[in-house]
Amino acid sequence: MKTEQILNLDYRKEESQEIIQKVLRKIKPLSKYSDESNIPIEAIEKLVRVLVQKYEITPQWMSMSYFEPILGIYSIGVKTTTDHKWLGTVYGMCLYEVFAKLAIKMYSEVKSGNIPVRTMTKEEKQRERLAKQADAKMADAEDDDEDWS
Repeated sequence: MKTEQILNLDYRKEESQEIIQKVLRKIKPLSKYSDESNIPIEAIEKLVRVLVQKYEITPQWMSMSYFEPILGIYSIGVKTTTDHKWLGTVYGMCLYEVFAKLAIKMYSEVKSGNIPVRTMTKEEKQRERLAKQADAKMADAEDDDEDWS
């Protein structure tokens, strides 16, 4: 099954839930969870966080739309971090479904080789350099407070 087909599955159907859970378990950090229960949403959230920190990919926004007779549809946009290239949108009827599909979409984009590893911007490098200088000054100040008599 292709990624787009998986993302278009209806999670309200039991066979779709089984397919999505099977796909999630193929992602290394989630492979440790047993087949007997759903992967915890916290683990899926952590996977998304790690992908955002490590790669040039990020969820853009999340919204809920209400259409008759369907109760509500959540959607989350996915884009590249620096150049803001649109990668697509995932949809789900519940938060669990939309986050599971978000993790699958982001992981698929990273595995395709189209998403580079994240590099720090000039501003981030400057912030890190200033933080290290401040840490060094604090360490020096603590050393000066010691009584060596």
